[in-house]
Amino acid sequence: IEQHDRPGGYATSFDRKGGKYRFDVSLHATAGAKGGLKAFLEGAGVLEKVETVELPELCRIITPEHDLIWPQRNPAAIVEQLAQTFPSEAEGIQGFFDEILGVIDEATKSFDRDSWWDLIRFPMTHKNMWSIRKDTLAQVLDRYTHDPRLRTILSAFWPYYGLPPSKLSGFIYAVATAGFLRFGAHYVKQRSQDLSDALMQAVENAGGQVLLDTEVIDITLKDGAVTGVVLDNGKKLNAKAVISNASVPTTVDLLARDTAPEDLPRKATQYAEKIKAYRPSLSTFLVWLGLNREISKRVKGYEIFVSEHYDPEQSYQACLACDPHKSGLGVTIYDNAFDGYSTPGTSTVQLLILSGYGPWKQYEDDYFAGRKKAYLEHKEQIAHALIDQAEKRVIPGLSSMIEVVEAATPLTNVYYTRNPEGAIYGYEQSMNNAYMNRLQNTTPYKGLYLASAWTNPGGGFQPCLDSGAQAFNALVKDWGG
Repeated sequence: IEQHDRPGGYATSFDRKGGKYRFDVSLHATAGAKGGLKAFLEGAGVLEKVETVELPELCRIITPEHDLIWPQRNPAAIVEQLAQTFPSEAEGIQGFFDEILGVIDEATKSFDRDSWWDLIRFPMTHKNMWSIRKDTLAQVLDRYTHDPRLRTILSAFWPYYGLPPSKLSGFIYAVATAGFLRFGAHYVKQRSQDLSDALMQAVENAGGQVLLDTEVIDITLKDGAVTGVVLDNGKKLNAKAVISNASVPTTVDLLARDTAPEDLPRKATQYAEKIKAYRPSLSTFLVWLGLNREISKRVKGYEIFVSEHYDPEQSYQACLACDPHKSGLGVTIYDNAFDGYSTPGTSTVQLLILSGYGPWKQYEDDYFAGRKKAYLEHKEQIAHALIDQAEKRVIPGLSSMIEVVEAATPLTNVYYTRNPEGAIYGYEQSMNNAYMNRLQNTTPYKGLYLASAWTNPGGGFQPCLDSGAQAFNALVKDWGG
């Protein structure tokens, strides 16, 4: 049951200028269909229906003093590049990469979560994963370097995970970033909407039904177990199990509606209090640009991280304030992903900064009431600031090429996904809610399972597919399968 008019949430696309430009809502890079995504796509029966392409390079990193390109699937070359750039830090650079690559190598080993023997042996069989479990990214970096320039480069991927080094789980950064280093970054061809459409088709091919433009307004309970859901048209669908990929706060709110106290499980109150301690992740401010000429041959890089200074913590504070001048900038030149991405003679670009919800909350009531004048003025101001920065640092002459500009704020994300505060990664992947501590896919409510960025293992395309697989496995286990 999907409240939007198309499946996918953030894995969707939209057209402008009568289809001349087709923009991807969020996807920049993920694992490949023949690599990290394989098990999930194969399990859903869509492996042969989803095509991914390997990106030409892992990323481009621009700082005040450096302009670096990291190659795909070649950590040794990146280590050598950084060692030449920072010769006095060569040993620490090697140590950092050895640690995070050790984490991904262990994470890809077979491990049975239900085996008491595997659990007992885990600290010995997965030493890197075990040792990093209590460390932030900053603490991992502390072991190897103190040069702020190098630390900024080594932590360049932190916006992918939504927290700065001082707050971000070291394991999350290691396993995700090293996954890109080891196996490469890929893009879903033609757009991420193709992945979502394939998954919807798989449901229907298996005899299921997908209801679009339909909202769940209540999850019904009796004696602590789910009995079904109520739709916005008043229809009741009976069910022994409900898998929710709505946000966890919304899911718990739906459970509380019209439910008598005696029908709530004993641990319901404790569970509700537990999730109150978690915070929604940052949201985004996005600018999609349709350009009236081709730039792929003259602007290098697909995924470009631009830093204005050497302080990720300051960048994070600027993101909370949605300050386009101090937050850093992400520039994605989609036409460098594969030939034919855009209509001939045009280009597709996305500009991105992470954003807190606070600066936009003042417009919330007016936005949803259709009174958007002040909101639109603020949005346009930030969009132009990001375009100016991209023109100065990445794409010379950018403003003269623009045919289409579309911008989105955290309120846009709320409108289309209903995620609290427009969160893009579910709950923050902080030390109290990441890795071994991440909110589980099971709940105290019998028959209710969670499958989204808000639960285990966390935010991102591959983790969300993994979350669905884990919710399914938990359901089958409960049913004796």
